[in-house]
Amino acid sequence: MVRTAWRRAVAHCGLLALVTLLVAAIAATSGVTAGAVAATTTDAARAALGGGSTASLQVTTRLAEDPAAQDARVRSTVADLFGDAPLRIDRAERPDGDDTPFVEWTLVPVVGEVLPADLAGFAAGGSTLHSTLRAADAVAVRGLTVEGDLAQRAAAEQEAQAAARAVLTVPVALLVLVALVALVQVARLLAQARERETEILVARGADVWQITAAAGLEALVVCLGAATLGTAAAAAALAATGSPPPASTVLVAGGVLTAFAGTTVLTVVTGTRARAVAGRRVADRSGRLRRAATAGTVVGVGLLAAASTWRLVDLGSPLVVADGGTTWDPLAAAGPAVALSALGLVTLALLGPAARAAARLAARRDGATAVLASRQVSRALGVAAVPVVLLVLAGGASVLAAAYAGTAPQARADLAAQRLGTDVRAVVAPGARLAPGRPPARTEPLARTEGAAGAMPVLAEDATVQGDPLGLLATPVGAGHGVVRPASAADATAPLRGPDPFAGAPSLPEGVTALEVDAAGVAIADMSLLAPLYRGRVDPTLDVAVTLWVADATGSLTMLDAGRLELGEEPVDARLDVPLPEGLAAADDLRLAAVEWDVDGVLVPTQATVAVRGVDARTAEGSTPLDLAGTAWSHAGTAPAATDGDVLGAELTLEERDGTWLRLVAHDGTAAAGATDRPVVPAVLTRAAAQRWDAAVGEELEITLTGTEVVLQVAGTTDVVPGRPTAEAAWVDLGRLDAVLLATTGQLPRPAEAWVGAARPEDPAAVGDLARAVEGALGGAGGADGTEVRTAADVIGSDGGSPVRLAMVLAAAGATALAVLGLAVVAAATSAARRHEVVVLRALGVGPRSQGRGRAVELVVLGAVGLGAGVLAGAAVAAVTVPGLAHAVVRGGVVPDLVISPAVLAPLLATAALGVVLVAGAVSSRVAAQARDTAYRTEVR
Repeated sequence: MVRTAWRRAVAHCGLLALVTLLVAAIAATSGVTAGAVAATTTDAARAALGGGSTASLQVTTRLAEDPAAQDARVRSTVADLFGDAPLRIDRAERPDGDDTPFVEWTLVPVVGEVLPADLAGFAAGGSTLHSTLRAADAVAVRGLTVEGDLAQRAAAEQEAQAAARAVLTVPVALLVLVALVALVQVARLLAQARERETEILVARGADVWQITAAAGLEALVVCLGAATLGTAAAAAALAATGSPPPASTVLVAGGVLTAFAGTTVLTVVTGTRARAVAGRRVADRSGRLRRAATAGTVVGVGLLAAASTWRLVDLGSPLVVADGGTTWDPLAAAGPAVALSALGLVTLALLGPAARAAARLAARRDGATAVLASRQVSRALGVAAVPVVLLVLAGGASVLAAAYAGTAPQARADLAAQRLGTDVRAVVAPGARLAPGRPPARTEPLARTEGAAGAMPVLAEDATVQGDPLGLLATPVGAGHGVVRPASAADATAPLRGPDPFAGAPSLPEGVTALEVDAAGVAIADMSLLAPLYRGRVDPTLDVAVTLWVADATGSLTMLDAGRLELGEEPVDARLDVPLPEGLAAADDLRLAAVEWDVDGVLVPTQATVAVRGVDARTAEGSTPLDLAGTAWSHAGTAPAATDGDVLGAELTLEERDGTWLRLVAHDGTAAAGATDRPVVPAVLTRAAAQRWDAAVGEELEITLTGTEVVLQVAGTTDVVPGRPTAEAAWVDLGRLDAVLLATTGQLPRPAEAWVGAARPEDPAAVGDLARAVEGALGGAGGADGTEVRTAADVIGSDGGSPVRLAMVLAAAGATALAVLGLAVVAAATSAARRHEVVVLRALGVGPRSQGRGRAVELVVLGAVGLGAGVLAGAAVAAVTVPGLAHAVVRGGVVPDLVISPAVLAPLLATAALGVVLVAGAVSSRVAAQARDTAYRTEVR
């Protein structure tokens, strides 16, 4: 048996060398993929806990009477809860005057030592640390707090990696399928090349089991050596690229599995072939059984592909969440791989008729090259199956990898845009939102910042509908293009466009720097109800605050504190000077939207009159009076209004401890703010919100915003509202909302955010520079202390799906390498099997170059058909499956559109095409050399 195996191996050493190279390539590809994915997963886990600011937990309580026992209990509890997760604990005491000092333990992960398996310990330990320590009397002294984001960040990354592991099964299944197809097809070619030898051995009395055992011994030696070489190459490649290799057991297990699979496949195929040779009958030579098996294979694989693809589309990804845990669905994971295989078999089934048709057309023309190549392909479909199926899988895998590499980052960018809403988002300190003397920073200077494409003020508030939350976003309509992300989302505000709600307000002249208010008032307190004893202890004056509201071209409002009036029995005439903030003074189309009085409460009944007799706008050329008499005014508040020409004011009757307010709002005299009993605000709802509250376009939805009832009129729907992470959200025009609120509520929520769009949003470095410029501009403005500036990198977190992208690319690269090697094996096998054809064709006058060119054409045609069909098949499979896979890993937002990355696709296809050309060139040279060889050889008899 050993001698038989040795002789058969020596007779086909060239073909076995290619088989060895194929098995080594499979082992190397699997090892590199496992190592690279492990390294990328580890990097993602460390980035999740250490990116930006390092995650931490702070445990704070009072110092116990026995500090050593207290500290030991904390550390032992942390060790029990967090297990082996690498964690550093720092202890510090903080004095509290004469009281017992505070003691604080800070738990910080040792980021450089974090492994993906440690995430579970961080998440579980962080979530139970507070309750465990609080129950320990030796630790908690007069209360205990645990603050920090370690548990949340670890849990989020753990969830992301669980999803990534499930999706990783897709490229792994594809790579395993390609490897098995390559092994099976190459084993069939090897058995076919040795068929005559097998017939001779059977005729001489060799038993089928002897032939199978010899083949198994040969396969074991070849595959074990090849797998060892491939595993060593994988370890060397990982070390050369700086990626820490996975545990040695992973690499060794991969090599052993590859050797076992190769040995099994080669032995089973050879044994099956030997049994067929030994039991062959004349009827079997017709090939009907082989054709029936082929048809059955196509149908069976097609049905399996349909079932697995349907399962994947139904689930969205192989990820399955059950009983609070995650697992993966094997049928869904195999979907893309089986679908590509089915399409490859369909291509192979169509190749025969297509080749015969091409042969008939070529026969009508001069020359033998094309007709010989076409006829050979049509006759030897069994041989053509190897390169065609492998190249279909390689081309399809390349398209899948490029599609995922393009779609997944786009999904992350879309999710970041949905959460952030823009490129740079500045949130003004909460204390500055409602203070008249500290309005939010103007956005016009931000729009002129280097690297900015535009800027706008934004109001983002949490409203409610019947007690349920609704995210509200208010932006100036028309100002979102170049600012809102994703860019297409800005078009959602088209239904919100309408008439200017402040069109009737008095206009301020260009270049205005301040407003001068001619205010007057008198207050007469009824002191008769108080005993003379208390008369001197009561201040009869009335304190009145005057506020002006100024609207700009976008419709957004700025609240200006005009000052206060101290009113008494003597009439007061005051000239209030109201300078405009620098940013507001530079804005376009300013108008006086409203005048407001806020009256403090009194201790005795009081009759008062307040009035604004005129407002002048001061510019560099002088003062210009505003046309108050030509403006229609509506009123809001708890006091009645009175207007007389240019005089705006009210007659007030105040009871004891009664305060009041009055606001006169300018409008156009029709349906503007306050002109109707039920003013409405046009809104675009998310589809989830419209479905939840059954609000169709044209219908009204009543919401509660900062304690005020606001009626929204549904003008349209959209998938998401940028900057609002909730599924139920509404998008309104800031000016229309302000106009309604100005006429209905006392205290308006002001825009607390500035959104700035980047001129180059695709460049993270440019966005980062813009964020720093915006932060500097707001910090220097004096009124935006505590402003928080964020970019997409601050809201999206680490890329937990990066291992999937890497695995997709590596699987495609491995499939390409295996396809080229399979083509080389076919070329080597056919060159030996068809040696006799060379002499016959040479005798018929076909020269060496023509024969070599014809043989090269065969391979090039097979390569072109395989790659072309693979690209089409991959595009079809990617369109159905990749968006769902990317959405499952990104975990949020809407299902993204398919995006194919040319940077990934082009090199992979170019490598496959180059491999086909090189193999075809080598075969052409070899065939031409055979045709020139005129020496007598036994194999050409």
